[in-house]
Amino acid sequence: MHLLLNKMAIEIVDPAADITLLQWLRESQHLTATKEGCAVGDCGACTVIVGELEHGEAVYRSVNACIALLASLHGCHVITLDVLQDSNLHPVQRAMVECHSSQCGFCSPGFVMSLVVWWLNTPANQLTTPEAFAQHRHGVELALSGNLCRCTGYLPILLAADRLAPMDRTMDPLFNQMGGYDHCLAHLKSIASQSHARDTRTQAYMAPSSLEELALAYEAFPKTRLVAGSTDLALGITHGLQSIERLIDVTGVKELQSIEQRDHHIYIGAGVRLSEVETFCQALLPAMSDLLGRFASRQVRNRATLVGNIANSSPIADIPPLLLVMGAKLILQCGLNQRTISLSEFNLGYKKTALKIGEFIHSVVLPLPLSRQQVSVEKVSKRAEDDISATCVAMSITLTHGAIAQINIACGGMAAIPKMANETQSQLLGQPLTQELVAQVPLWLARDYQPIDDMRASAAYRQQVTANLIQGFLKEAMR
Repeated sequence: MHLLLNKMAIEIVDPAADITLLQWLRESQHLTATKEGCAVGDCGACTVIVGELEHGEAVYRSVNACIALLASLHGCHVITLDVLQDSNLHPVQRAMVECHSSQCGFCSPGFVMSLVVWWLNTPANQLTTPEAFAQHRHGVELALSGNLCRCTGYLPILLAADRLAPMDRTMDPLFNQMGGYDHCLAHLKSIASQSHARDTRTQAYMAPSSLEELALAYEAFPKTRLVAGSTDLALGITHGLQSIERLIDVTGVKELQSIEQRDHHIYIGAGVRLSEVETFCQALLPAMSDLLGRFASRQVRNRATLVGNIANSSPIADIPPLLLVMGAKLILQCGLNQRTISLSEFNLGYKKTALKIGEFIHSVVLPLPLSRQQVSVEKVSKRAEDDISATCVAMSITLTHGAIAQINIACGGMAAIPKMANETQSQLLGQPLTQELVAQVPLWLARDYQPIDDMRASAAYRQQVTANLIQGFLKEAMR
C-alpha cells in the first residue's frame, strides 16, 4: 500500500490487518505528537487529518488514529501535528497560545488538528466579520465535539477559534510546510494512477475495488470480518487485545459508495460515511441529520458507515429506530445474487441477524416522509454529544381530520434489539388524538418493552423517559 505521510511518500508491504494508524505512527514512524488517550475513539487526543482524492480534489477530514486501521488508508494523505512542530507557529497554535488554551496539554494536539481541519473546510467568506463568525460558532463546537479536555479548558479553546482570520485553504501554512497544496494533490493523484492489484490469497487486508471482487472474496472467505470505518471493530483490537488475521474492506468498492435519491427513496451504499449521510439528508430528512449530529463525534462520523451501524446489530445503535419507523429495507448480496428484506426482519436477537453465510449488506433503501407525515427522533444520553444512548426513540405519525391514520414507533436501548412498539402502535392507530389517549401510552409501552438496569440507566428510568418522549411527540403532533 502507498500513502503520503505529512510530506513523505510511504510504501508499506502487506501491512497486518489489525495494526492501527496510531500504533504505526508512534512505534514505526516515531511520530509522537499524536497522543493515545482512550484508545476507543472517545477523547480525540489522537486526532489526525486524513486527505482523500475525491472528484479530482483532495478532501481533508479529522480522524481518530487510535481506531483507524493502517491498511485502510491506502492512497490517503495522513497529516499529523509533527509537521507543525516548528518555530513558526501555525495560526491555530498561535491563537491557542495567546488565549492560554492549553492546560495539562495532553489533549491539545487533538484540539489543534480538529481546529485546523475545521478552518481548512470553512469558506473564507464566512469568517470575514466577527458577526459572520459568530453565526458559525456552532460549526466550531461540532468540529470539537469529539475532543475532550480533562482540565475543563473549553472556553479558552473556543476563544482561540474566534481569533482565526479568513484564509484560502491552498495558502494555509499547514500546506506550506509540505510543499504546497498542489504538491500534495499531485502526490495523491500519482498514487491513484498506479496499479493496485492485490493477491487476495496472501493479503491480510483485502481491499476489493469492485462489487464482483468483494462478493467473490467474501464467498471464498465467509468467516472473514467485513470492515468499513473500523470504529467499532477496532475496539476489539485496542481494548479486547484481539488479533485479526484477515479483513475485507468494503470502502474501495465504487458501487457501494453511492448515496442518491430515486423515486422518493434514498439509496445508501455500504461504504457511505455517516458524515455524508448527515449532509445529504439535511433537506430531505432533517430528523436523520439532527440525530447524526449527536452520533459519536465528527471524527467517528468521518469514518463510520450507516450500514456498519446496522450490521453491528447492537441493541443501543442510534440509527435503526429511525430507519424502522420509516420502513427501510436492506439489499443483501451473496456472491452475485441479491435479495431485499425489511429492516424489521434483519435483527433476530441479540447480535443475531438474518444474514446467511457469505452474505453482506449491499445498501439501505430509505423511504422519504410522505405528505403530512411528521417524523421525530430523540436520543437520551448522559452527554449531549459523543455518548451512547440510554434510549433512542423515533416516531412517524400522520393525522387525518384529527385521527391517527399512520403511526410507527421504534426504540433502541429498550430491548435486545432495536424494536418497534407494536402494542402501543396498534392501540393508537385509527384513534382520535386526544389528551386522554396520550395519557394511556405508559400502560401500552410496558407491554412492548421490559428494559434492563445497566451503567447507563435503570430500567425504570428508561421506561419512564421513553413514555415521556412518545407522549411529547404526540402532543406536538396535536398542535
